[in-house]
Parts: sequence; structure tokens; C-alpha cells
Amino acid sequence: MAVTVPPSRFPSRPGFTIRAVLWDMDGTLMDSQPFWDESFIVRTRDAGGTPTPAIVERLTGASIETARHLIAATGAVADWRDPAAADLFATIADDVAARVAASPPLLPGAERITSALAQIGVAQAIVSASPRRIVESVARALGDVFAVTVTGDDGAGAKPDPLPYATAVERLGLAPADCVVVEDSATGAASARSNGIHVVQIGATKVFPADPGLVVVPDLASITPHLLLWAEREDPALSRERP
Repeated sequence: MAVTVPPSRFPSRPGFTIRAVLWDMDGTLMDSQPFWDESFIVRTRDAGGTPTPAIVERLTGASIETARHLIAATGAVADWRDPAAADLFATIADDVAARVAASPPLLPGAERITSALAQIGVAQAIVSASPRRIVESVARALGDVFAVTVTGDDGAGAKPDPLPYATAVERLGLAPADCVVVEDSATGAASARSNGIHVVQIGATKVFPADPGLVVVPDLASITPHLLLWAEREDPALSRERP
């Protein structure tokens, strides 16, 4: 997808390869999946559904629309388009939002790396399928260092669609070549790479083994500003001229 890039608020600096870091949220900066799973099971059962392990497993990384499909799959509502599905999802999201606000399940290293990037003036964004109120709770827990947040409430599609990361890049006023994404999933990495954005992937196995524009680290605590900002780029898509 083509991105219209307005004049940037984040000027380049000598020696810096990257001008912005775009963060996935759940599974990268925090882990709220147990909250989602527990509330989904309780609320759909209360509504007469049968949340099988296979259905609950598909909830991981799901968009708001997909979550409503899964609610319907349990039999708790007749159809995912039924207003009752939206209401039930809103109740589940309220449960999760309350628990995240009370005790944000940040992953080790999240505060350290986001704070370090803020201190050296690097722009940051969160790009997540979660509802805005949950994303904003996490942003507050990390010191409100994010210039942009793209959420599941923004109508920007769901990963692996390129649009979520394209939207973040556009809102920052940068080009894809100015950014790096930190992700933990294949769908998220695909969304970023579809925009030509370099990816630092958290995990044990590289999701796209032949892709030179994706590097792997074992966990969030392994990520340093040096890795994000000064790592050499071999991907031709990242060598485009910057504004």
C-alpha cells in the first residue's frame, strides 16, 4: 500500500539509521492473553456457549471482528453480526481493561527499552488489535512515551493486513524506511514486511527464514537501542531515499 508522507516531526540525526520504533503490544510489551482467555471462557459460558480449547486458542492475537466470530462459534450468540455479540465482546474487553489498568502485565525489559528510546528522542508507536482503552492503559504504564497509537477501534484493519503499520507510519509523518517494527507473531511480521519495514522478531524461530529484513531475538529483554537504531540493513526495500 502506498503511504503519503507529510513533512516529518522527527528529524533524522547523523549516525541513526532509524527514526521511529513501532511496537506490537500483546506478546511483545505485555502479556494480557490469560486475561482474555479467562474472561472469554467465563462470559461465553454464562451466555450459554461452549468455549472449547480449540476456540479459545484462536483468540490469541485476534482482531475485534475475529473475537466476535469466536463468540458466535461457542454458541453464546446466534451470529457474529448480532448486537449481542458486540455486547458480549464489550463485556469481555471491560474485564480485561480493568485487570490491565489495575496491574499491567508488562514483560521484562518493556519499561527499560521504551524509556531508553524516549530519552534519546526516538519516536515510538503502539500498533495493536486491542481496544483503545486497553492500549492507552499500557501506554500510561510505560510513561506515555508513544507519539502514536493504532488500535482495534481505529478501523485500520487487522494484521497481517499492511494497513495497521501503514497507518502508524503515516501518522508519524515518516517513510517505512525510517522505521523498525518489534513483533512476536508471524501475522504481525507479515503486516510490517508488506510495508517494507524492517522487523525485530521476538521468539525462538525466525518466522520467515529467507527474509533478510527480519532478525530474531530471544526475548524483549535482549533488545537494545543499538540493535534497533544502528543495525546494518541489507533489505533493498529499506534503502529507499528518505524525505
